[in-house]
Amino acid sequence: MGIRRRYLGWVAGWALLVVVLMVVVPLLVRSRLPEPIAVEWSFVGVPKGSSALRDFLFGKVVWWLVVVLVWVGLVWRGVVRGRGVALTGAMLAVFGWALFGSVVLITMANLDAPEFSAASELTGQGWVVLTAVPIAWLGWWLGTRATD
Repeated sequence: MGIRRRYLGWVAGWALLVVVLMVVVPLLVRSRLPEPIAVEWSFVGVPKGSSALRDFLFGKVVWWLVVVLVWVGLVWRGVVRGRGVALTGAMLAVFGWALFGSVVLITMANLDAPEFSAASELTGQGWVVLTAVPIAWLGWWLGTRATD
């Protein structure tokens, strides 16, 4: 099996997992979310922007798929080779983790709020960043497996 097929296989699996998790987590608690949900906060922690849950999730999924397609295209066309494939794996792992983390944190901030302006302060970003390190390592490791 060539580098392209192995790489494409693990990227497709990761991309699908991230999409499923980004959509399923908020939908599991949809009855506890306001409509629209808060998606932006001011520097002092007050919600200032809102979006329909459907639009919010659609935007996150599209953003994720565009990033995946760009990096897959670069590897597929041979622009990125060797250790660059491992770096690409790490970047895709971290980016997917960060997007999923943002969806979870925004969902948690909106839980049980009567309206978007009553959503709690957005917290927990540090945990997403800290846990991104092992996720990046895993992506790097899988990327090196694609080049073996």
